[in-house]
Amino acid sequence: MTIETSLAITSLVIAVGGFFFLRNRRKKVALAIWIAALIVTNAGALYRHHQHNQLISRVQNDIISELSYKRWTFDQLYEGLHYVPFQIVNEALFSAVRKGLIGCRMIEFRDPTDNSIQQVRVYYVDSSP
Repeated sequence: MTIETSLAITSLVIAVGGFFFLRNRRKKVALAIWIAALIVTNAGALYRHHQHNQLISRVQNDIISELSYKRWTFDQLYEGLHYVPFQIVNEALFSAVRKGLIGCRMIEFRDPTDNSIQQVRVYYVDSSP
C-alpha cells in the first residue's frame, strides 16, 4: 500500500466519522458532497494505480521474453522494447530483479581503443549466468 492510498483512506474515514457528529443539516450536506468528492478522487487514483501496475507487469513479461537465454544490457533492452517510456522500462526491470525473475551481473571487457578494462551490467533470465 502506498502512502497516497493510506492518506486517502484516512481522510475518507475522518470525513465519514465527522458526518455523524454534525447537527446542522447544511453542514451535513456539505460534508456529504465532500465525502462523494473523496470517493470519486480515490476511485480514480486506485484505477490509475491499477493501470500502472498492469503496464509494469506487461513490460516485465516483454523483458523476460526478450531476455530468454540471452544477456543484455539495459540499453539493449530499452532499444528492444520499442516505444516504451524509459521510466516504465526502468521500473519494470528493477522490479523484476527485486522479485528474482531476472538476474544481473557485472561483466568485464577490454576496450579496443585504449586497451582499458570496462565493466557493464547485464541482465538474464536463465539460471546459469
